Amino acid sequence: MYAVIDTETTGLLPSHRHRVIEVAVVLLDARGQVEHEWVTLLNPQRDLGPQHIHGILTADVLAAPEFGDVARELGGLLAGRMVVGHNVEFDLGFLRAEFGRLGYAVPLITERSMCTMALAGYLYPGAKRTLGACCAAAGISIEGWHSALADTRATAELFAHYLQAFPSPPPWQWAYEEVRRLPWPALPGSDVSPTVRPVHAGGRHGWMSRIVDQLPRVPEPPQADSYLALLDGILANREITATDADQLVQVATELGLSRSEVQELHRYYVSALAEASWGDGEITAEQRSDLDRVAVMLGHRVSDVDDALLRASSGRYVVPARPGAQGFPPGSTLVFTGDMIEPREVWWDRAVAAGFAPQEFVRPDTTFLVAADVDSLSVKARAARELNIPIISTEDFRRLLREPESLPHTERRVG
Repeated sequence: MYAVIDTETTGLLPSHRHRVIEVAVVLLDARGQVEHEWVTLLNPQRDLGPQHIHGILTADVLAAPEFGDVARELGGLLAGRMVVGHNVEFDLGFLRAEFGRLGYAVPLITERSMCTMALAGYLYPGAKRTLGACCAAAGISIEGWHSALADTRATAELFAHYLQAFPSPPPWQWAYEEVRRLPWPALPGSDVSPTVRPVHAGGRHGWMSRIVDQLPRVPEPPQADSYLALLDGILANREITATDADQLVQVATELGLSRSEVQELHRYYVSALAEASWGDGEITAEQRSDLDRVAVMLGHRVSDVDDALLRASSGRYVVPARPGAQGFPPGSTLVFTGDMIEPREVWWDRAVAAGFAPQEFVRPDTTFLVAADVDSLSVKARAARELNIPIISTEDFRRLLREPESLPHTERRVG
C-alpha cells in the first residue's frame, strides 16, 4: 500500500539541474509491515555537490547506474502505492525532475502523499522537525545515519508507529484509492544491478547535529518547516558554505517565502541554535565558534548569539573576550573591502594591534573578509564567496576587537 522513499542529491534545487545520486524505497503493507527494500547509488554525470553532507565519493558512483537505467524498476516500485517520506515534498520534486529529464511525466503528487514530518506535528504538538528527533521521540534508532536506505528504514518504522494512532482504514484511504488507479507510463530501463553505498560513506555527526535535532517547529508561514528542514540538513555538519547559502535563497523563492520572512526565519534559527546549545548549562569555545560562523553565514551578527545565550542562561553566560568568538584567533589573515567612514589605514592598524594579519587581496589562505556591506559585489567579496571565505561587517569586526570607543554604526555601502 505504501512506498517509503528517501533520496540523496547533489544540491537542493532540481530546477538548477541538481541530481539524485542515491535513492531508496521500502514497501509497506496496510499495517506498516515491511514487504520489500531497494536501494542504489546513481551516477549523475556531474559533480556530487555537498559531499560533506551526503558522504558519497566520486569513486562510489563511477560504476553505478544512471537514473535512466533504473527508471523502469523504480517506477514499478512506486506505481499504485501512496508515497511516504520525511519532508516528502523535497524527494518527490527531485524524482519528478529525474523522470522528466527522460521525457516522462509521472503521477507523483505531493498532495496525495504522506509526510512523517507533518504527521509528527499533527499527532504530537510541539514535536521537533528532524527525522532524528522524531525517531528518538518514538524510540527508533537510525543505523548508518544519512544514507538513503538508513533514513528510509527509519522513516518507514516511524510511519508504522504513527499508523497505530489511526483507525483502519485510515482517514487518507480515499487518497490511496485515487493514487492506486493512476496510470504510469511505460518507462525505460536496463538490466543492471543496484550499486550499494560503501561502508566508508558517512553522514551527519557531531554536536551540531544533536543541537539541530532539538530545534522546535515553526508553524508560520506554512512553508517554514520545509525550508528549515533543508537548513537543518546543511548545518548538521557544522557549516554552511556560500554555495549552500545561494541555493537556500533559490529554495526560499521557489517556496514562495518573501525576503522578510526568510530574514525572520534566520533570526529565529540563530536564536534557537544558541538556546539549544546552552541546554547543558555550558558551551565550549569550539561550539561558540561554530555558532558564530552559522550566524554570519545567515546574515546575522556575533552579538545576536551573545544575546540569545544570555537569554537562555538567564544572564549566567559570560560573553567571551574578542578576538576568538568568531573562530578567528589572533594571527588570522583578513582583507578589507568597501568604502568605510574611517580611513582604511585606521582599520588596518586596529587589526594589526589586535594580532591579525591584514592582506591587500583575497587569497586561498585568507581567513575572513571585513566588508562595509556584507552583500557587496566587489571583486574581493566575489573572490571570498568563491573560496567559501566568511564575510563579516565592520560592525562585527569592531565587536571582535572589543574597542572601548564608540564607532559610527552606519557605513556608506558600495556595490
